Amino acid sequence: MLLLPLSAIAFLSSCGGEEEAPKPTATITISGDKISGNEVEVMSDILISASATAGSESLKSVKFSVKINGAAAITVLDTAVTSKSFTVEFPTKALGSTGDDVEYMVTAMDANGTEASASTKLSVVPKLLSLDGSANQIVYNANAQGQDIAYDLIAGFALAKGSAPIDQDIKDATGATDVQWSKKWTSGNGTKFIKITANDWNNASSTTYLFNLYKANKDKMTTEISFEEKDVILAKSTQDVEFNIYVIQIDKITDLPAVGNNNDFVQFSVKGINYPK
Repeated sequence: MLLLPLSAIAFLSSCGGEEEAPKPTATITISGDKISGNEVEVMSDILISASATAGSESLKSVKFSVKINGAAAITVLDTAVTSKSFTVEFPTKALGSTGDDVEYMVTAMDANGTEASASTKLSVVPKLLSLDGSANQIVYNANAQGQDIAYDLIAGFALAKGSAPIDQDIKDATGATDVQWSKKWTSGNGTKFIKITANDWNNASSTTYLFNLYKANKDKMTTEISFEEKDVILAKSTQDVEFNIYVIQIDKITDLPAVGNNNDFVQFSVKGINYPK
């Protein structure tokens, strides 16, 4: 008779553990006339189809959610389910603004405690539109008294100190204790900027052109930018509208050298799409 050491017996016993509980399955598909490959036209009509099947005798719940640019998931549907399978189809508008990456997800929870997820990603592209244009726009040194020190690219007008940060696509970056004008912009809402060429300003006539500029430069954009006369700046707002990409030309800088005189300002022109507020 062969006697096994206790360690071997313990090992053989551990190999005969319980089987894993069967997991559910989940699928998701998105269809629509304005979808091409993994790109979807902004705010177009789409049809989302999601399904789940239990690995055991029944499901427990099914959740549908959305992530925009990798941010926290937004739950669109979360429903209890007691059947073996579940299917839902619903028409909606494509979520996100131009340039956003949107992930649509379905998660199936089985009655046995296991779960499974499926997802699909779409990049949001613009409708082809001609750009609005405006000239003679002004933003003052942030320390100027009673002057507009920020700008709303979406609405197309300047903003006073104390305006809502979410509207401040452009905000003068001069600090409260600075004795000289910084000649820099930041924003109140996370807008990003990058300098581009004079040719880009001359050629910018459509949403498609600005979108392609953004795609080529988005990884290099920053939340603060300095400027000089004749600079051309590409800006991507964070405001939630269909098209939030703009090109700005710096036309004139009035820099007053006297310490304590804070009425310095920059005059500029803008191309993009304006939305009334």
